[in-house]
Amino acid sequence: MEQEKEKITYAHKADVINTRVGCLGGSDAKMLAQIDNLGSIPTSAYKRLAVCKGLIAHESMTNKAMEYGDFVEQKVFELISKGDEEHFESNPCWVSEKYSRKNVKCIDHVDVTCTYDETQTIYIWEVKASKYPTSTVRQEYKAQLYHHTLFGREKCAKLGRKWKCKVFLAHYNTDGIDLEQEFTFDESRLTIQEVKFNSRLFDMDNAMDLVDNFLETFDFYSENEIISAQYLPEKIQEQFSSIAVVMREIKERENRINEFKKKLYEFMVQKGIKSVSGEDYSFSVVMPTQTTTFDSKAYLSEMEEKHPRVAKKLKEQYKKTTNKSGYLSIKVKQNNNND
Repeated sequence: MEQEKEKITYAHKADVINTRVGCLGGSDAKMLAQIDNLGSIPTSAYKRLAVCKGLIAHESMTNKAMEYGDFVEQKVFELISKGDEEHFESNPCWVSEKYSRKNVKCIDHVDVTCTYDETQTIYIWEVKASKYPTSTVRQEYKAQLYHHTLFGREKCAKLGRKWKCKVFLAHYNTDGIDLEQEFTFDESRLTIQEVKFNSRLFDMDNAMDLVDNFLETFDFYSENEIISAQYLPEKIQEQFSSIAVVMREIKERENRINEFKKKLYEFMVQKGIKSVSGEDYSFSVVMPTQTTTFDSKAYLSEMEEKHPRVAKKLKEQYKKTTNKSGYLSIKVKQNNNND
């Protein structure tokens, strides 16, 4: 019995797992909508795109809720199709010609679909098992439902001008169900609603263009904040090494210049020379000076000790926030040359 349940639950999902590499599908629609909205790739999308590029393996995961969701999906398919295998299909993999790109295919695994030549209509059902109200589930998965709509419209466009597509959300309410018990299906918990999009939710073309461009040069991914260079691609290692060599040379020259400046300063002061000018250079002595400034740090320290409340009020009243741009810090190890 357990083996039979596993067959029903997971056999039709194998293709979904296999297409995680090289493809983006309906489950990625929310991410694609965010990418289109931002006009760039957020760091939150890097891990999924790393799987897509094949840089890291997809982490297969399952739990009772997921198992029950697959069980419900199978039962909904049986309920809707009523044995009509000619028109109905479970989890086909549709590949878009319109939205696929060089570095990534755009696909759609539809939970349940059927094509009726008589009515010239393609029907699509997205099955969700959730404890939340149907309205909440519909809002949460609207990007995926829109994804189905775009694929349905693309298929209709190939079939003919009169063809139309209808997308439905089949929501099975799991509130109060004990998943540790034997899986059961109660038809009264199922709500089916048609979902229509009268305006564009997001620009799939733009999102896929952005992803395609990103994947072109996306060659490394790591969740660790600090990584060893040896794990980087060889080309990248070579670039880091060449920059380190240049930085080391710059540092060594700076040290030589500073040493030269120190000796020349002492010589010019000793000889009473204020400046030495050449065709394209000028060396000038700047004598020691003394400036007096207000030591605000010492003042506040004393105020905090003698008048803590006043000091706190002053700090709050005159606090200043400064935004500093991020930058790359490069540190190179100096060569130990004993020659």
